[in-house]
Amino acid sequence: MNLYARTFSVFKDHWQRIVAATFSAALHAIFAGALVWMVGPLLMTLFQAGQADMAPTEQTAPAEQAESLLPGNLTLPEDDVSFVTELKVRMKRWVYAIVEADTREGMLVNFCILMVAIGVLKNLFVYLQGFWMAFVQQSIIRRFRNQLFEKYQRLSLDYFHRRRTGQIISRVTNDVLVLNESLEIGFTRATTSALQVLLMLVFLFILSWELTLLSLVIMPVLFGFIWFLGKKLRKYSGRTQEKMADVNSVLEEAVNNMRIVKAFSMERYEMKRFFASTYDFFRSLLRMTRIRHLNSPINDTLATAAGAMIVLFAGTKILTETSRFDVGDFMTFLLALFSMIQPVKVLSSVHVKIQEGMAAAERIFRVMDEEERVTEPKHPVSVNRFTDNIVYDQVRFSYTGREMVLQDISFEVKVGEVVAIVGPSGAGKSTLLDLLPRFYDPQGGMISIDGIDIRKINLSSLRGLMGIVTQETYLFNDTVMNNIAYGIDNASREKVEEAARMANAHRFIAELPEKYETVVGNRGIMLSGGQKQRIAIARALLKNPQILIFDEATSALDTESELLVQEAIDRLMEDRTALVVAHRLSTIKNADRILVMQDGRIVESGAHQQLLDSQGLYHRLYNLQFGGVNA
Repeated sequence: MNLYARTFSVFKDHWQRIVAATFSAALHAIFAGALVWMVGPLLMTLFQAGQADMAPTEQTAPAEQAESLLPGNLTLPEDDVSFVTELKVRMKRWVYAIVEADTREGMLVNFCILMVAIGVLKNLFVYLQGFWMAFVQQSIIRRFRNQLFEKYQRLSLDYFHRRRTGQIISRVTNDVLVLNESLEIGFTRATTSALQVLLMLVFLFILSWELTLLSLVIMPVLFGFIWFLGKKLRKYSGRTQEKMADVNSVLEEAVNNMRIVKAFSMERYEMKRFFASTYDFFRSLLRMTRIRHLNSPINDTLATAAGAMIVLFAGTKILTETSRFDVGDFMTFLLALFSMIQPVKVLSSVHVKIQEGMAAAERIFRVMDEEERVTEPKHPVSVNRFTDNIVYDQVRFSYTGREMVLQDISFEVKVGEVVAIVGPSGAGKSTLLDLLPRFYDPQGGMISIDGIDIRKINLSSLRGLMGIVTQETYLFNDTVMNNIAYGIDNASREKVEEAARMANAHRFIAELPEKYETVVGNRGIMLSGGQKQRIAIARALLKNPQILIFDEATSALDTESELLVQEAIDRLMEDRTALVVAHRLSTIKNADRILVMQDGRIVESGAHQQLLDSQGLYHRLYNLQFGGVNA
């Protein structure tokens, strides 16, 4: 679908409010035009232009007195009976019919009352138009943000691994704001301005088609220049938004890694990095601003030149008295022409702003169109119980599509078994476990649970079977209670506390300032590594999963914390099937089976003592860790 059509198609769901806003904008334009049209009759009434001052006398009848106050150009000339001339005279008569009075002072009062009434109506309808369009505009922005966030939830983990966090956030925040401005200019202001320009053009043609055509001579030059600017701005706007995403990325990385920054005294380095990104954004924004701000002065120069030609042409006619174009008509014409300047400026900026918005829309739709590599099956199978086995059958996987991370992985895990996975860094241990909950899908082979290919199982029910505890514990900036109960609807306080006790977490939670209502800070910064890990285990316990996945859950802990966490893990694994990636080999001695990985392959398999006796890779890793101490 065309980018413009796709972007503005979102308006169709709000057509009723858009119709109301457009109707309000039309009435606002009509009343604004009425104020302009009244200028001529008002001037002619005040100064009696076009005829001698006919002061009413006592012998003059009231109707004749009122008639004598009117300008002398309200009759149709015999030599000009065109539709436009007739329409101009009738419109003037309509104004005078409304403000008719016995004296000029009375007419002046009526003029003022009419102006106030029209002004009130004009501003009432501009308010209604603004209100309806603000509702539509904010609804659309909310929709874009929700769609982007929903899309992020559906994308697999590799999408986020390939992009900086600041760029991801920038799509939802900065790009949507840019698009918001474009929609506001492109529809809200453009509708009102277009109607105002259209109405003023009608007035101008009624007053003098010759002057109107003269003023329009410059329009092709003006709009050609606007088109050229818009094309340039679209390119520069895209670059600018990317630079803003870089600023967000550097900021997000520095804030999230502040402990590391301070530990390595890298504050100055991070400041330089941030200053460099803001300078790049500044330069890009300056280029875009330089082009954008050419728009107004050139438009003004062209408009001034057009105005000078019009004044010269019309003034010559008035001075030589060669036409019925009187002073009132001339002043109305000038006021209508100058009243067009602001809406024309808005219209001239529409193309420019829309091009900026289209650059943002391209990036937004690029996210929405991103391929979802892990998707729900067309005919999903729901699995609520795990009763037999998990089978990896000739599984192959690559993050890039070129270099294989896992090659021909085959093994079986029986229900109730504890299977440990060990090996040097980069062997593919964590990737192997990430395939089971379908964080990624393999390029070859199959993983099945109870004989069912996991790609045929409903994602929610598949992941509902599992509890996952990783080395890096992810906590939300929320209370301890909500972090433990995450993903569990209506979890009771008693159940949460029971899970915390089993995870050896209740004691330290009870010592926190607000106990279970204590907010743990961003990523759990208020807690130690061991405390965060025990909360993660409590979260898994509360879920009561049938399959447990532990990814080096104790590798980063001190000895005391490791003992507490390991005790909690042992309690959690009772009567459950578990797959454990272990860095410290001492923690998996009692596993039913140990898989030893190297370079993406399983090179050894067996129990702890059996692997030691085989004198292979496991034996070498064990000796490196324990210095040759016998098991």
